[in-house]
Amino acid sequence: MSLKMSRRGFVKATAAATASTLLLGSQAATALADDAADAKAAAGATSSDDVKIIPSACRQCYGRCALFGHVKDGRLVKIEGNPDLFSEGTLCGRCFAIPQELYNPLRVRYPQKRVGEKGSGQWKRITWEEAYEEARDRFTAIGEEHGWHTIAHQYGTGRDMLQFQAINKLWLELGSTATFGVGNLCWVGSYFTSQRLYGDETQYTGWDGNNADCILIWCRQERSRGYYDWLTVKRAQERGAKVICVDPRYTCTASKADLWLPIRPGSDMALVLAFINEIVHSDKCATEFARFYTNAPFFIDEKDAEGNGTGYQLRESLMKEGGNEELYPAWDEAHDQLIFWNGDWQNKKGLGEEKVFQWLDADGNVVADAKPALSGAHEINGKTYRTSWDILVEHVTPWTIERAAEFCELPEDKIREAIQTYIDASPHACFTRGQKVEFSINTSGISQAFTIMMALAGNFDTKGGQNIGREPATGYDSFMFDVVPNQQGRMGARRKETAMNIKKLSVCQNTGYQQIFVADDATGELVETTQNSGGQVIYGQQGGFGAATTKAMAKGDPFQIHGYWQQTSEPILSIEGGKEIIEGFKNLDFFVNVDMYMTPSGELADIILPAAHPNEVDRVEWAHSGHGYPTSHTYLIRQPFHEPLGECKDDMDICFEFAEYMGVDMYWKDKYDYFNYMLKGPATLPAELSCADFEDFRQRVSVTGVEMATVKGAPKYETGYMRKTSDFRPGFNTMYRGNKMGTVYRTPQVTLPDGTVIPAHPQSDNGKMEMWSEDLLLYGNGPLPLYIEPPITKRSRPDLLEEYPYTLITGGRSHAFFHTEYRNSPWMREVHMFPTVDINPVTAAEHGIEQDDWVYIETYVDRIKQRANLTAAIKPDTIHVEHDWWFPEREATDDLHGALDSNCNILFENNGPYDPAVGTDNFGGLCKIYKAEDGAPKNICMNEDDLKIFLPLSADELAADDQQNGVTQVTK
Repeated sequence: MSLKMSRRGFVKATAAATASTLLLGSQAATALADDAADAKAAAGATSSDDVKIIPSACRQCYGRCALFGHVKDGRLVKIEGNPDLFSEGTLCGRCFAIPQELYNPLRVRYPQKRVGEKGSGQWKRITWEEAYEEARDRFTAIGEEHGWHTIAHQYGTGRDMLQFQAINKLWLELGSTATFGVGNLCWVGSYFTSQRLYGDETQYTGWDGNNADCILIWCRQERSRGYYDWLTVKRAQERGAKVICVDPRYTCTASKADLWLPIRPGSDMALVLAFINEIVHSDKCATEFARFYTNAPFFIDEKDAEGNGTGYQLRESLMKEGGNEELYPAWDEAHDQLIFWNGDWQNKKGLGEEKVFQWLDADGNVVADAKPALSGAHEINGKTYRTSWDILVEHVTPWTIERAAEFCELPEDKIREAIQTYIDASPHACFTRGQKVEFSINTSGISQAFTIMMALAGNFDTKGGQNIGREPATGYDSFMFDVVPNQQGRMGARRKETAMNIKKLSVCQNTGYQQIFVADDATGELVETTQNSGGQVIYGQQGGFGAATTKAMAKGDPFQIHGYWQQTSEPILSIEGGKEIIEGFKNLDFFVNVDMYMTPSGELADIILPAAHPNEVDRVEWAHSGHGYPTSHTYLIRQPFHEPLGECKDDMDICFEFAEYMGVDMYWKDKYDYFNYMLKGPATLPAELSCADFEDFRQRVSVTGVEMATVKGAPKYETGYMRKTSDFRPGFNTMYRGNKMGTVYRTPQVTLPDGTVIPAHPQSDNGKMEMWSEDLLLYGNGPLPLYIEPPITKRSRPDLLEEYPYTLITGGRSHAFFHTEYRNSPWMREVHMFPTVDINPVTAAEHGIEQDDWVYIETYVDRIKQRANLTAAIKPDTIHVEHDWWFPEREATDDLHGALDSNCNILFENNGPYDPAVGTDNFGGLCKIYKAEDGAPKNICMNEDDLKIFLPLSADELAADDQQNGVTQVTK
């Protein structure tokens, strides 16, 4: 039906504030902070009998900014920033549009069952009991007939990690293995790699811009989420800190930076390796850190040309029969002798300032003043071994500034200036990066390279550097939701059985060997080689990744997916190969979708369960991704402005309720049971950081932990703090040596050319940062970071250049949207009406394209249509297209709400290669552009008047619609 509405009074209440915010960034919201000395006092002063002011948090993006909601007669009428907390009162337009989300005419407010063909848009209202019972019966039938591994599950972005954990635990307990994943596109590459190298993550979160002398920002738009982060950068510059921006586009961040490096898309590894090369040859290199806290002094049992050698770190067990698997040999340059690092050593003293190590001589005696040599080759039992440090230095030395300039298409002097600025500012230089560098087949490798760069520059756990060992106020984060019950032996039998047979039950098992192009250090040319990405297990759990799950659904490879549970996600728009995903959804026997709206994927489901809006539920917020102190150490309440509309439910409640229907033990009684555990923290926690329960937290609003750049006057890795839950010795905790089931990962056995079999051995948690990574040798492109050219570039595929001459990039952030969200928000669409492709004016002129023309962007795979924005902010040989576009104003029968017309992800194949550790594909390539003579896509909103169909429903209109079926069909 078509709706004709006028603007509501509650919309007018914030229109002026929102308009100024949209036009001026967050300056208007910042003024709120300047005008209020105390948020709670301000709230009390403006409260009245008919207006209730509720402190809460925004979840329209990752920023989770603190805010106040003004509620009158049970409806949200105004949003304002909370000036007292970390976000300092700053808000963006997405936050002010929350009322438009809450009362949007497209919200699904009651459970629905499809009554027509998939994609027909025909639904009927059912009860929650009917929905749960049918889902239970259908999923159980699939599980019993085909196996529970043939049911895939999917979750949306990690903004709400508690919700994420509930979804994942429910379906892992049921035996599901396949997922489209989300983190493997944007976060897991960093997290997985960092955890395996040193047991923490500090590439997105943990950068100490408040005290930095240099901030290196890599492909990240600081004003796209959490405007307060940009305030940190701005203040640092005012103090004299230098800001370096690496980005192919001249973004807002680039425009404010002291130095901008417009890098060739996909060549990032070349620049990082040049950074590392300059650092290791600098007198400021953190060699003492490398000597005592990394595996740099350890010897490597390198393979020779004939295949002799294991390729692993040398252990005593490889040196002699009956040797210890946890003794790692090195050379003591203080006493000119062979010594061993004891990987099993326990520091009984606990946390403290004293730096204690346990190196042993050949007889097992402690060498108190040992000084392990970083460099030097030594003969042991007739074979010469080198240190991993020497191998690392040899590996990066070919990556000179001149070579990086060639690969990255950057001026040598600019690269030299950037690297020297970073080195000079260290150990007070911090680094933060965006997600685009993870949209590649070398995600794990570049994450490893960034880690090495930060560590060897001396910026780990320093003021102005990288805050490692970061944690929320109580030290308990969302991951404990699953860790605690598993530690208590409460993992279900089906989950255990699935995990034990994961190789044959994983959708990843047939990804096999893939062709890649690696830069040859001797010639500088790209050499075609292979990598093995078979049997991927995402960050230590059974699982899959988007491309593999798509193949299973659409092609039955390696097995057919029959059932699917999707929650707060939209893979047709966000995963490569959208057309193939649609094919896969149509093959499903049963599909449940949990969402606020009827999305393109949802239109192919059998049952829709209505999800509450984030500001209709209780939650504990923590910035697990993207921010520095104090945000990274703060718990903030997100509480409802009112009860969920209609029969909408909290996503976590849905998981707990459906778990009861399925007989799944979630361990926690409900979400509050876990909230209370999380907020109370350990018994040793200071009282001011511990909350008695969630209701206590509701009164406190937020809790911020101590900024622990050091513990007891020393970096945390020196005092045992990083290993405080295990042995308290100095060093790091590579937590994924053992997974959540307690299974210890083991290296494969090696058979030498002479037939000698080297048994498998545990991947030891030896307390050292593993710059030379045995894990990434097994799971990724390691053991050291390699330059791998993306599969479709002018270097790797020159044969395509004649027809597709332009480099295509995707994924730039918009202030109006968050991935697939808010295309039905009238304010957000008003400021960003159309999908936009950025084209340099020189390039546009060559093709007769003018500003605001509709153009086709075409690859050898497919083509899409977007509107041209002519800008010098992008190089003439590069095209940038926006991602995740769809048109909710179009009918389900109109190509699933126009899901393919402007969706950039259909431009890329779903055939790899992939990152072998996390499954990431490459969201970029080569393209051509030409004017779309047929103009805009059909049936879309073209002006402000068209957007009135999205205006919020009044209370009376909501009540009237509820009397019908609870789903308003809005069409243009």
